[in-house]
Amino acid sequence: MKNTIFKGKCSRILIVALLILALSTVAFGKTKLRVTTWAGAEETALDESIIAEFMRLNPDYEVIYEAVTSDNYYQKILTDIGAGTPPDVILLDAEMIPKFFEGNFLTDLAPFLSRLAREGYSGSNVYEYFPVLIDIARVDRKIYSIPKDTSPMGIFFNKKMFDEMEVPYPPEEGWTIEQFVETSKKLTKDLDGDGQNDTWGFAFPSWVGIVVPLLWAGGGEVFSPDFSHTSGYLNSEVNVKTYQTYLDLLKQGFAPTPQQASALGGNSALFYTGKVGMILTGRWFNVSIKGQIKKGLDLQVGIASLPFVDINKKDTVSYVSGWSVPSNVQDKRGAVMLAAFLSSDYAQRKRCLEGSLAISANQAVAHLQGENDPLDAAFISMLDYARVPVGSQTKFYRPKFEDLWAEAFDKINVGGESLKAALDWMVAEMDEAIEKGEN
Repeated sequence: MKNTIFKGKCSRILIVALLILALSTVAFGKTKLRVTTWAGAEETALDESIIAEFMRLNPDYEVIYEAVTSDNYYQKILTDIGAGTPPDVILLDAEMIPKFFEGNFLTDLAPFLSRLAREGYSGSNVYEYFPVLIDIARVDRKIYSIPKDTSPMGIFFNKKMFDEMEVPYPPEEGWTIEQFVETSKKLTKDLDGDGQNDTWGFAFPSWVGIVVPLLWAGGGEVFSPDFSHTSGYLNSEVNVKTYQTYLDLLKQGFAPTPQQASALGGNSALFYTGKVGMILTGRWFNVSIKGQIKKGLDLQVGIASLPFVDINKKDTVSYVSGWSVPSNVQDKRGAVMLAAFLSSDYAQRKRCLEGSLAISANQAVAHLQGENDPLDAAFISMLDYARVPVGSQTKFYRPKFEDLWAEAFDKINVGGESLKAALDWMVAEMDEAIEKGEN
């Protein structure tokens, strides 16, 4: 009898132990993946909903989401990689790919994506994305990033201001530099007769991210084809002629000086209030515009291409960020699965249709965006002739080229130097840095 009772107790203890072991396996057997991004509050909420769906579909994984909003985002990632504790997935600006590639910090995603695509895994088929965005992530036929979204560069114009001044809208098929000049002049007015302009044609483009595609649109280049030097390219006659056109408009008062714009609340405020007719920037500005309209501002906006020297030779750039996997993560397949899902059809719809944060990198989702928003449709059409950004092709662009351009522009705007002299100075500094390997 005692033996029977003892056996019964042992059986119950064994069953309980097995249940505890099973529950422990469920609770503690999940593979943890960490994703690091620079997202703000709105995008974080969308990302977390996307990650929740990933974990629902992949119950063996637990994802830890880390949003780093400080300026040392990339330094933190590099520190974690160096310490052997990398995030499994990181959000990477395309301009950072050359630096991370040189340090051997990134995983070639191509073989993983190929296998996942054969399995029908969402987000892994590279042919679903715009070709130029995949090209941006390529180095030596390898893929180091899955495009998250993109922002082509174009021109926002204030329709209400154009209408009030009876100025024709820019042609939808694109326009020339000469047409841009004429339009800028027509939009510039001294409304009260005090000898000072009250409205201007455009906000002057001084940021390097818009200057480079403007030079392309003018028929120029900024680096040699092999990125070994800038002499004869950045300071070419073509580039001097192109950018001098914009500088001349600035000097003649058809755009507020950077100092004037700052004193009047900035270029965005001038555009919203009908003081500036055109602003040259990326699609991301549409987020601000929608925010202003939501607040009740009567703002009617159109989109135009950058002005070209030859309408048959269009060029612009589309900036892109994407999901990358550090080279020293433990579960590379799992990390690539997560990276792909963060750019999947589900994720693109959440971020770009529901959130309207950027142009979807997925061609099908972008098509839906264009159907819902004519401004987005105009930007999406620019992807047909967008080029790979310089910064994703050479490590000498960020930060060296960017910093030197800022100095060169100060020499022009503040120091009064000629454009040619400033570009010659920049070329000398840039080529010396390339020769020394300083980036």
